[in-house]
Amino acid sequence: MTQRKEHGEIMKQAEFIRSTGLEDPLGIGLFVSTDINMIEYDHVKSNFRSDFTSILLIQQGKMQGNLDRKVYHLEANDLLLIPPHTMKKSVAVDKSCIVSGLNFTLDFLVEIGLPATKMELYDYFTSKYSPHWKLSPADAQLMLSHFRQVAARIEDMKEKQPFAREKLQHTFLLFLYELAALSTRYTELINPAVSRKESLVIRFTNLVQAHFKNQRNVQQYAEQLFVTAKYLTETVKEFTGKSAGEIIDDYVVLEAKMLLDNPKLSVAEIAEILHFSDQSFFGKYFKRHTGHSPKAFRALGQ
Repeated sequence: MTQRKEHGEIMKQAEFIRSTGLEDPLGIGLFVSTDINMIEYDHVKSNFRSDFTSILLIQQGKMQGNLDRKVYHLEANDLLLIPPHTMKKSVAVDKSCIVSGLNFTLDFLVEIGLPATKMELYDYFTSKYSPHWKLSPADAQLMLSHFRQVAARIEDMKEKQPFAREKLQHTFLLFLYELAALSTRYTELINPAVSRKESLVIRFTNLVQAHFKNQRNVQQYAEQLFVTAKYLTETVKEFTGKSAGEIIDDYVVLEAKMLLDNPKLSVAEIAEILHFSDQSFFGKYFKRHTGHSPKAFRALGQ
């Protein structure tokens, strides 16, 4: 049985996967398990928080779980959306309970480049809506097929098949689009106004996505949001597990990697596009966050 985290500590995705006895050789921030008999797992029977978002589909049987001390009674065809940092616990499980589960990290969303214009794909995970959807049998089967498609694309990556990463990213986005479409029929509005803190994190993320190329100072974002830099960093850390500065760096580094994949652009040109003062400063920044110089990173992809 997994040793539980002390109160307030966050369980990382890799640690959670190890606690299940499963393996995640890719470590990309996306993990799927299908057709799981929940009675065989005891790692979720104590309260814990995590740094990843989870989606659980009940295929058969029943189970009872707590999210932030609220009890949810789940049965076949039910879907449960579990935001990161929610206190979660499995209370009771039928012997016949079969589920499929998918979890992903913020890093994975950044890696696939989920654009600001598509943040509505993620809106139904906020506290405005009930996380418990009672799907029709047909819609439950549809979502199960998407779980299995994502799992198949992950297997393609393990086998290093051509364009496996690209296919996985598109398959996962299709999964999110399908959820967003279902949300128009199954979401129940329980809190029209999200909390002040949650709203702040959403607005900060949208600002970063729009301005990270020329604005990397937390203080600048804090001023636009009318809060102190300290409060902004603490709030973002509370909801995402990362500081405000780390979120900004994630977007800058991802963009830099995408630009470095273009052989027509010189490192100096990329530094200029990202509004670094010079190539040397950009190189030091990139190496500090990736462990590679821009030229070395570019060579790895050739």
